[in-house]
Amino acid sequence: MERKQILNLSLWIVALLIINTIWANVAANEASQQLNDQGFEFQPERQVSLKAVFGSDAELPIAITTEFIHRDDPSRSANASWRLIDASNEVVLNWAGSTNEPATLKAELPPGEYTLNTTIDENVIAIQHLDITPFAPIATLGHVLLSLLLVAIAFGESATRNFIAKRIEQTEIKESKPREFRKVSIGMPEIEGQSEDDDSPWRDPITL
Repeated sequence: MERKQILNLSLWIVALLIINTIWANVAANEASQQLNDQGFEFQPERQVSLKAVFGSDAELPIAITTEFIHRDDPSRSANASWRLIDASNEVVLNWAGSTNEPATLKAELPPGEYTLNTTIDENVIAIQHLDITPFAPIATLGHVLLSLLLVAIAFGESATRNFIAKRIEQTEIKESKPREFRKVSIGMPEIEGQSEDDDSPWRDPITL
């Protein structure tokens, strides 16, 4: 294999690694949604919408992080709990504990509408947020499609270069052909019916 071909192949391999690394970072990104937070009015019921990308029905990885703090005395303990309910009123995720107990619950849920019900004692601040990884279900498919697309571009680029090189080579060969080998027609055209064996300089008159 020529040095130029090795270099070209190496560049395509590097491009493949770069594209897949970028896609891996994109697929791992999380979309965060604040449900309840300090400094905002507490809402015991919050609507949670899980939307998939490109119409996928695959389950989405989610994480709900919660922390409850007593407003008057941060060291004071008070009860707190929450439940995540789907459209059919089924509890899909729940937590129960007390203040000063930060917790993160992870699950994989299908796209749809959910309701977060939170129960806390008086003078308790609720800090809750939801993290969704929307591209995770299609991460593998994305790697496959991007890799196949890059391979197709690589073969297409190689085929195009070979075609152009052949056309240029054919043009150069044609232009470099000696003039004496080219067929050239000089003089008046022969009259139809004239015998090639007749060497006489005289010609029969043309009858109109």
